[in-house]
Amino acid sequence: MALVVGAHPQNPSLSILARRQEHVAALRAEGLSFFVYGAGAVTIPLIRLGAIHLGGTGATPPILAKAQGLDVAAFGMSEPRHERGGLVVRADSPVRALADLRGRGVALMPVSWHTQFLAAELDGAGVDWREVNAVELTPATARDAFVAGLLDAIVATDPLLGQIEQAVPVRIVARPGNAFSNRSVYWGRQDVLHERPAAVRALVDALSDSDRLTAADPEAAARLLDGVNGNSAVQWLPALAARPWGVHVPDAGFLAEQQRHADIFARFGLIPEPIDVADTVTEKYPAFAAA
Repeated sequence: MALVVGAHPQNPSLSILARRQEHVAALRAEGLSFFVYGAGAVTIPLIRLGAIHLGGTGATPPILAKAQGLDVAAFGMSEPRHERGGLVVRADSPVRALADLRGRGVALMPVSWHTQFLAAELDGAGVDWREVNAVELTPATARDAFVAGLLDAIVATDPLLGQIEQAVPVRIVARPGNAFSNRSVYWGRQDVLHERPAAVRALVDALSDSDRLTAADPEAAARLLDGVNGNSAVQWLPALAARPWGVHVPDAGFLAEQQRHADIFARFGLIPEPIDVADTVTEKYPAFAAA
């Protein structure tokens, strides 16, 4: 079976790798191909359909996939991403703290790390999810509504944040990296991880090499993304320059954070019931321990 790797704009590492033709050719020889699509929000349905077997998102979709009964596991993660941005309000907004969000609207990118970030921040501030009107909107629509003054707050990082700042002055109320580590996570079907370890390892190696090249020359990587998701190479560059690069094996600390946040999700009603995420990390797959 040929393995299909999903690549979308919200995961720059895979998006860049899918555009490095030498790497793509080498992975094709290992039985791997890429499917490039427009939004990370559809990663879970694509895996459920069998259209893709491996992919990369934030840390939230693997929790949601597990809650939906999918047998999935992570095979890699990035360092914590202390990106520019986070929970953003207009500069003249009365919202000064997370508690001020009670009764207000917040726009989130669909099926993304935004939910995990906001849930963790609200939990830490003693605010229940149900006290905030958090809704999922496509980034372009959320940006336009925020700029028009129709939204109280938005979760946004570069390059979307840069677009917003060109239109209105903003203030950041909470940043990723404290209550939520904000990692890129590479994951897929457990049967694939069990049955095709050499192919998965080849993908990890290619990702590591591509990330090394990006860290050394972010301008060249930005050129590979020119026009992706409607952003120019110049618009992509700040996000690429600020990100950590490299792939690591998910560890006990990551597992503990995922379990803690899965518990928050259940308490907030974001998933139907509590789940145990212990089988969703690569520590369960010794073949990847050296990846």
